[in-house]
Amino acid sequence: MLMLLTLSLVLFTLMFLAVPIAVSLGLASVVVILIWGTPGFVLAQKMVNGIDSFPLLAVPFFILAAAIMNSGGITTRIVDLLGSTMGRLRGSSGHVNIGTNLFLAGISGSSVADASATGTLLIPEMKREGYSGSFAAALTATAALLGPILPPSIPLIIYGVIAQVSIVKLFVGGYVPALIIALALVMYVNHYAKKHDLPRRGRQGGAAIWQKFRVSIWAMSMPILLIIGARGGFFTVTEIGAVLVIYAIFVGWLIHREFRWRSLPAILKDAGMQTANIMLVVSASSFVAYLMVVHGVPKDLSRWIQEMQLSPAAFLLMINVILLIAGAFLDSTPATIIIVPIVLPAAMELGIDPVHFGVVVVVNLMIGLIHPPMGLNLLITQSIAKEPMGAILKDSIPLLAIMLAVLMMITFVPMTVLWLPRVMGI
Repeated sequence: MLMLLTLSLVLFTLMFLAVPIAVSLGLASVVVILIWGTPGFVLAQKMVNGIDSFPLLAVPFFILAAAIMNSGGITTRIVDLLGSTMGRLRGSSGHVNIGTNLFLAGISGSSVADASATGTLLIPEMKREGYSGSFAAALTATAALLGPILPPSIPLIIYGVIAQVSIVKLFVGGYVPALIIALALVMYVNHYAKKHDLPRRGRQGGAAIWQKFRVSIWAMSMPILLIIGARGGFFTVTEIGAVLVIYAIFVGWLIHREFRWRSLPAILKDAGMQTANIMLVVSASSFVAYLMVVHGVPKDLSRWIQEMQLSPAAFLLMINVILLIAGAFLDSTPATIIIVPIVLPAAMELGIDPVHFGVVVVVNLMIGLIHPPMGLNLLITQSIAKEPMGAILKDSIPLLAIMLAVLMMITFVPMTVLWLPRVMGI
């Protein structure tokens, strides 16, 4: 445990000094190597092994597909369609925000990307409709958490690789929790709109809705393509990512005619930088996880849990508290890679389903994106809304409470995660 304390102290000191997370993880590992004498070549070996995984190839494909879709005008068409159908609702732009994030969640797999895309489009619109800028920023940041819960989800892919669990099962298991979150947010937005007497814009006519549906049908088919491909066994998760890239180019170039080949080098560069950043964090985190195993941390934890005689419910509650604290300081990728190998063996001994456990882990760590000190989604939407962070944090408290309530629901009612995979026979 002394190693764990030393590693944690060095890591959090470097993070406090604003050292990038991948560098912090690497330097903290080097300190442990120097003190405990682990051979230096093992560092490079384990870092390479950490990213030498076929399922991880899905990550750059999903990032690239999302970038191509945004450049091909898909996001704006979805916003227009949802706006035309929800105009009769009071404060309809808030509902459109949730609906857009729910749809984009089935494309990008990245909460940060969704917060940026929907925030740019919808925060100004929500402010024009009467929402406070701070509430618009808080809602956008929270609704964007749907991205990594619905497939394709980068955090679920990483968890599946670590836990050796079917990624397709994890993907399908995320649907019901995501829909519960979306429904809870809709109910809260409806309450907020009534409380502040926000206006109704009026629903557009059937002809106008049909026209917008026609131009957005190709975009709306993408999540369906993903589900059919995975459920039918036509593609692996990695192959689905490649198919989505081809489909995005087809729709953006030939259908919408907004994708320009001259923009492809910039898109590839941006997607490559995002992928490199994720993979560097994955590789550094993999070595930290290796050090944990070598120094017997998982065994010590399992023995401690056995001595405490924790029930599955008490264990899950304890893990949720640990993850909520970790999510306040760590991004989901290093938190998953470091913590899951330590706690998963104990969870398995207690009979907790690894698919259920994985979705709980991801939902929990996503909450870290909307509370300090990290709160990356809030930082993104705050820069768009140009509102004081204090006001945004105040408006985010009820939304954070909603996320915690849903977390408790899926934690203690496993069938919210496991029901759909079993019904689909996955």
